[in-house]
Amino acid sequence: MKPIHSLKEKIRNIIEILDTLRKEKVHRLVISFVFVVSVFGITVYYIERNNPDSLIRSMADGIWWGIVTITTVGYGDKYPVTWAGRIVGIIIMGSGVILTVIISGTIASILVERKMKEGKGLKKIGLTDHFIICGWNDTSERILRDFLALSNKLKEKIQIVLVNELDIDTLNELQFTYSTKLLEIDFIRGNFTHEQVLEKANVIKARSVTIMADESGNNTRQNADERTILAAYSISNLNANVQISVELMNQNNEQYLKRINVSTIIIHGQFNSFLLVNAALFPGVPQAAREIMNFDFINDITTRIIPASMIGKTFFDLMNMYREKDQSILIGIISEAKKLSINDFLSDDPSSIDEFIKRKFEESEKDLFEDTGGNIHVAINPGWDYSICENDKAIVIGEVKSRK
Repeated sequence: MKPIHSLKEKIRNIIEILDTLRKEKVHRLVISFVFVVSVFGITVYYIERNNPDSLIRSMADGIWWGIVTITTVGYGDKYPVTWAGRIVGIIIMGSGVILTVIISGTIASILVERKMKEGKGLKKIGLTDHFIICGWNDTSERILRDFLALSNKLKEKIQIVLVNELDIDTLNELQFTYSTKLLEIDFIRGNFTHEQVLEKANVIKARSVTIMADESGNNTRQNADERTILAAYSISNLNANVQISVELMNQNNEQYLKRINVSTIIIHGQFNSFLLVNAALFPGVPQAAREIMNFDFINDITTRIIPASMIGKTFFDLMNMYREKDQSILIGIISEAKKLSINDFLSDDPSSIDEFIKRKFEESEKDLFEDTGGNIHVAINPGWDYSICENDKAIVIGEVKSRK
């Protein structure tokens, strides 16, 4: 973990604790503490000031004596010499014990409650740029193993939040099994189709959300797709820019996700037939597919940001660049459609008609192009003459590079 991340995390935790103490009105107890110290300290000063042997010769001395006495530190450098001053000292000692117990007990109970909520998955997550995994089934634990392998390979910290209805013991066991210095696992226990549960996972600041066909709690595969679709709409409503990937049980339900920002849809078990047919006809292909889709091996299938210098050049040029740079193999291109705007339909030399159309679009206060852009097209081996565009990404087989 990088020092800067550790420092930010510590600062965030301190801010959260201070905010919790503020909400519980602990500051009122602190103000009462300061008030008692000041009153008794000033009182002792007025009692002692005319005595020639007095050690408390100013209000500051009186307040200092009050602080030392009420906290039971007892330096002994300042103390009352008159009987009246000593009686005040006895009173402040008794008050100090009561106030100290109340303040320390209140703070301790707040921190214990906060820790218990965290252990039960009820505390709001304060992470940013994290990965959220909604739902759980018999294949989900493999995702945690792959994230663990990826974090070790990149030597880079990855933060994951699980959101499901597994029992607390199971969630704590998953957290204990897979959490390391490079893989931080938190969890929120609840129904991920509810926006308040997603807000606790801080979906607004998440990097990516994966929705599994959920079988946690009392949920079954029969209603898994309904919950997945509902959750995808809720997540998109909270954070329109977050990358959403979903697992569906039924391919026919894919149509319901076309109008929201779902980058990837995986149909449960759809690759099984491909692997089995190839195992029969072309032995070795399933093993090769397993290797490039497994972070435990050296080479993986991954995406790369294409350097600006390669924009406008051919697929053949880009393939040679990756081969010479780090011995990676370029196999395809991911193209993301650019979102359209009214300016794309107006002429380069705007006329009064163009200005009128543009003004009417602005007055409508509606984004008529909200469904354009963001669509991802994957082309495997598009041809050596394919021209690299600005929004393209490369699909390569090679070592996984840092996300930074």
